[in-house]
Amino acid sequence: MTPRRFTPASARILLVEDDAIIATLVSRLLSDLGDVRRASTGEEAAAFAADHDWDLVVCDVELGGMTGIELIQHVKRSQPHVASLVISAHDSFDYAVAALRAGADDYMTKPIDPQAIVEKARELIALTRARRATPQEIVLAIGAHPDDVEIGVGGILLRHVAEGHKVTILTLSGGEAGGVAADRAEESRRAAQLLGVRLIHLALRDTSIGEGEGTIAEIDRVLQETGATTVYTHTARDVHQDHRNVHQATLVAARRVPRVYCYQSPSTTVEFHPTRFVAIDEYLQRKLEVIHAYGSQVKVRRYLEEDLLRATARYWSRFSQARYVEPLEVVRESDVQQPAAHAGGTTGAPREATIGVV
Repeated sequence: MTPRRFTPASARILLVEDDAIIATLVSRLLSDLGDVRRASTGEEAAAFAADHDWDLVVCDVELGGMTGIELIQHVKRSQPHVASLVISAHDSFDYAVAALRAGADDYMTKPIDPQAIVEKARELIALTRARRATPQEIVLAIGAHPDDVEIGVGGILLRHVAEGHKVTILTLSGGEAGGVAADRAEESRRAAQLLGVRLIHLALRDTSIGEGEGTIAEIDRVLQETGATTVYTHTARDVHQDHRNVHQATLVAARRVPRVYCYQSPSTTVEFHPTRFVAIDEYLQRKLEVIHAYGSQVKVRRYLEEDLLRATARYWSRFSQARYVEPLEVVRESDVQQPAAHAGGTTGAPREATIGVV
């Protein structure tokens, strides 16, 4: 007896292809899996993407206007769970790597193998539905200045995005003490786009960010808006006053958040004591590309040199099975949301965790 093959019920598939013949062929092949909506440009598909929760996005790399890779990044920001398949006439390894770095789940070359694309579509639709069925992690990464978060947990955030989690970066100042605020703001937007995350960029005064009521209120407002279940922030073991103050303000504002971690920055002291080590092997190169979005800083900051960033991630891997790692201090690590506390209350002492490897 022939085993019964899985057929996803009424899947929503967005097909983006500017070649009418190929679009018709692929549409017919995938029509047994559900409703296929066709678009011939990235811009048209981006408009369609807002209409539904899609089960699969299939797109060509080269489109008029917005490219397929840019489209994948766009869709991932609003629907991080949706699986995507990039098809292209190019069998170049570089094209495949670029697509996967943009967040695509798989890559196929033309001419299309009918059986292979149908099987791959089934697999990716199942992946989307598995992601939806898993409780979504809501992540907020907090930094005093542009590039703080990307340096400290850029690889971890890419991992969150790949797992379908909703990620927001909160940058509290314009970083005007280290460059032109407008330039750094544009660089921050570009970095967030490359990461596939939302950016909230405030304008607290660089080098004068306080740890008191004003900073706490700004962080608390964003926590309330996002409903974050995991927070990353600066460590207290840092020579930069903004970093230390953001750490203290975060601990108060995030007192009810179940998971709070602290990351390393270039100004972190030797007292930094991580107990959790997150593997970023498959995300390190993309992290380096995100850091390069901060061109004004890469030109003048030695700590942004690629070999140093790579060496730092390699060093911390001595505590894990991975080759590259980002280290974290654990403030709190729980699956239970904390009960409400009175405004202005203090947090308990950070819980010392055993070494955790992910």
